[in-house]
Amino acid sequence: MMRFVAVCSLIFAFICSAQIVSALEIAPIEKAALRAKYNIPQGKDIYERVCSNCHDSGVMEAPKFCDLTDWKPRMLLGMEHLVKHTIDGFNNMPAKGGMESLTLAESSDAVAYMVDQCLVEPK
Repeated sequence: MMRFVAVCSLIFAFICSAQIVSALEIAPIEKAALRAKYNIPQGKDIYERVCSNCHDSGVMEAPKFCDLTDWKPRMLLGMEHLVKHTIDGFNNMPAKGGMESLTLAESSDAVAYMVDQCLVEPK
């Protein structure tokens, strides 16, 4: 019985510490940082030409544009994670939204535009 309790305690401690570490690694995304690093107007254009086909309606389980229930958990993972999913594809989304000609910068700008539009300006 003591061995069982010890093993359970270790598992619990590991899970809790992993969550604390991952929470510390997540930096909040800020509009100013997005706008400094990414070309938001270009991202809007790419979103309207490519991404909106799925993200406006939620087809193929795409997270709807600025639906915070869908986007908040994703945004907490950070831009690098979101861009990786955009480049590589994720779940039903094909790589680069199905437009292979998009560059890394263009794909990143489209993600930045979507996130930028979902963020609420601090008051």
